[in-house]
Amino acid sequence: MAYEEQFAALSHPLRQQILTAVQAQPLSVRDLTDVLGVSQPVVSQHLKVLREAGLIDASAEGTRRIYRIEKAGLAALRDYLTAHWGKVLGALDGKADRYD
Repeated sequence: MAYEEQFAALSHPLRQQILTAVQAQPLSVRDLTDVLGVSQPVVSQHLKVLREAGLIDASAEGTRRIYRIEKAGLAALRDYLTAHWGKVLGALDGKADRYD
């Protein structure tokens, strides 16, 4: 999965709220509309973006689809950020040493 697509998906505040909500527990679209106070078409549109970015997944339970965190997608994003954070800290550490 391209990190750019994941960052783009997370750039919208409502998608961040959806991710936070399904992190707490798996939810249906109806549950999400109740929690977020927006319409089903709006929630569905944002769920599609999050699914395409590999951040959430869905499974059928009866006639409903239940959405949950896609752990592999979040782990890959975390690994990407951790690697860059390490580089930033290393660069800052090297600069700080020059001022000692």
